[in-house]
Amino acid sequence: MTKACNTNSSEQPPSNKRRKHDGPSTGSTTGNSTKTKKAGIKQEGSFTHRTQPKSKLSLLPSLNLDILLEIFSHLSPIDLLHLARTTKDLRSLLMRKNTTTIWKLAFKQVPEGMPECPQDMSYPAWTHLAFEPICHNCYTSNVRNISWVLRTRLCTRCAKSCLEYVGKFDAKKETDKAILDCVPFDEDYCGRVECCLVSDRRRFVKEFDSHKEDRKKFVEQKIAEVEARTDHALLCKLWSESLANERANELQQIRDERRTAIWEKLSEMGYLKELEFLKDEEAAEVEHPEYVPFYKHPFVRQPRALTNKSWDSAKDDLKVYMEIVRAYIKTKERQKLVWKRRELAALAWHEYRNDRCEPGAFLPNQIDIWLWDPVKTIIEQPSEVQVDQVSFEEVFRGLPHFIKTWQEDKMRQIKRCAAGNSQYEAFWPSKSELEQATCVLSCSNRYYHHVLGRCEDFHETCLMWFPEFIFHTCNSLKRKGHGGGKDDEEIVDLDSRESLTLTLEAWHFRRRQWSTKWLSVDDKASRTVSNILTACGMSPYTKVQEIDQEDPRLVCLKCTYGAKCDGERYCNVMTWRTAVLHNLKKHFGDGQTTFQRISSLDVEEAKRLEEAEPARRRSANPNFPQQPEHKPWRCTKCRDSSMEPGACTLPRLQRHYMRRHGHAKDAELVEDTHYYRAHDQPPPQPLQVRMKPRDPAAAADVQTKST
Repeated sequence: MTKACNTNSSEQPPSNKRRKHDGPSTGSTTGNSTKTKKAGIKQEGSFTHRTQPKSKLSLLPSLNLDILLEIFSHLSPIDLLHLARTTKDLRSLLMRKNTTTIWKLAFKQVPEGMPECPQDMSYPAWTHLAFEPICHNCYTSNVRNISWVLRTRLCTRCAKSCLEYVGKFDAKKETDKAILDCVPFDEDYCGRVECCLVSDRRRFVKEFDSHKEDRKKFVEQKIAEVEARTDHALLCKLWSESLANERANELQQIRDERRTAIWEKLSEMGYLKELEFLKDEEAAEVEHPEYVPFYKHPFVRQPRALTNKSWDSAKDDLKVYMEIVRAYIKTKERQKLVWKRRELAALAWHEYRNDRCEPGAFLPNQIDIWLWDPVKTIIEQPSEVQVDQVSFEEVFRGLPHFIKTWQEDKMRQIKRCAAGNSQYEAFWPSKSELEQATCVLSCSNRYYHHVLGRCEDFHETCLMWFPEFIFHTCNSLKRKGHGGGKDDEEIVDLDSRESLTLTLEAWHFRRRQWSTKWLSVDDKASRTVSNILTACGMSPYTKVQEIDQEDPRLVCLKCTYGAKCDGERYCNVMTWRTAVLHNLKKHFGDGQTTFQRISSLDVEEAKRLEEAEPARRRSANPNFPQQPEHKPWRCTKCRDSSMEPGACTLPRLQRHYMRRHGHAKDAELVEDTHYYRAHDQPPPQPLQVRMKPRDPAAAADVQTKST
């Protein structure tokens, strides 16, 4: 069959004209046989081309006028306007001045409340403005932004060329002042504040120039017209807003009915639990990337009544959507259960720590405990397994070994950090070397130190010596909302846990797995300490505790341009820790900066001046900032909890125990029972003082003679 068709087509190429089909070959070709065909029965091999007859209104004007008026009285104004554009006869009929009654009857079809047609506008023009959503300049369709004051609709493109900004006119000029008073201005149209139509401005200027004799009367008339136009525009705006609100309410009602119908059908399919979950999330205004909210679903939010046909077409898609929600609910329930188990593990760990561990010891926090394999195994058991606080007591028997291993691992991390993150363990310092004064680490988490007031300047470096960098709070803290919790943490979604938030100390920080992420060795500070030890005549291996006990006072020789103490010139005298910060801030950590240690006799005088220095500075400058209090204590019971107050003074700790733990007002707090020393807090440093230190050698001779 195919071969025969191809042969015929090659012998007789198809004609460009439409072929005529006489009917089946088996039938008769006479006229009688054609007449006997039954109407409505499609003959085999025939092609019937039927076109819908077009409606014609050419005979409509020939009807009786009363009939036309009756027909037109049931049309809306926009229908009349469209009808007037169909034929010349209808246009001639509807645009006559004596057919105003037709338009008035048409406007009765409009919902109540529409303001009357302005006296200076015709009904067709009023209809065109109010109901036809096209640009009045380029005739672009679907233009909804209308200015009732300017009586125009403009698209965004035409608004740039058809509108003028009020700032263009100078009120000091006569013509411009008249324009500002007599030309309608819209306060906000198409994103432009106080604008008018270019055509209105040109028309007014032309009329203004023609009224030279009665200009004052003309201006007064125009001002009155603008006021009336503005009042009428306000009514129109209120009407259009009420109409839009009414339409929006109608559409919303249709959407609600559609959503209710879909809800009932999905409930019958067994998704009631998922629908209730979606309803709660809608009330809480919660959205997830996994799925869109139920009320925003493309099939649910349509402003059309639900039909059986539309339901059948979208039922499968909605079923897939509900299965996604069901899977998400299961995931959330599992996460909720896992977090509940983690909270139980944290509670068990806090009780174990308070009962069996030394207060203030270097210990893991709850996140480190959660990641311990025995505890992690219990937490991640199937949901059917019952887990309570007692479930962790048996595995906690291995905590002493875990704590020891954990401490060794973290000390290795600190040693590596002190060695400049060297990969070779042979270059790592020993524990005794970490205790040396030349081992200085800094923390780059400046925001936390600035919030707590440890560093007045945001860019000030936070220097730490042993054991401060071991117990430094930034090692186990993280700013909420930064890094997403996925950069170097095994547990995600930590930002949302209130139990990990530092509610009292710094609410925008939370606990994290212990890490040396923020720590780094400060070579400039280390070189400065080495120079200080040389000036003090102490060994370069001097420990921090030893130099703190010595408590020397120093003078920066770079500030004195190399001049040493002679008892005649004023010098800034400071402690050794202050001297390190001084060199970093004022001399940019210059390794060539040298110091001179003052004599022991002058140290006594310096300490006396240090006690009076804050009061002296405040008297000289009332705005001098208050020195931060030394906060050497932490609460034992609240350690690593959300209600931990942070480092405190003893009076504040007393108030904390009264409010938080119900402690009696007069009850005494016991160290290492109620509170412990905050090893992350450095010793307080006095302010620098100015004095005339003597030559240390001469002062030593004086001291020898006196003894």
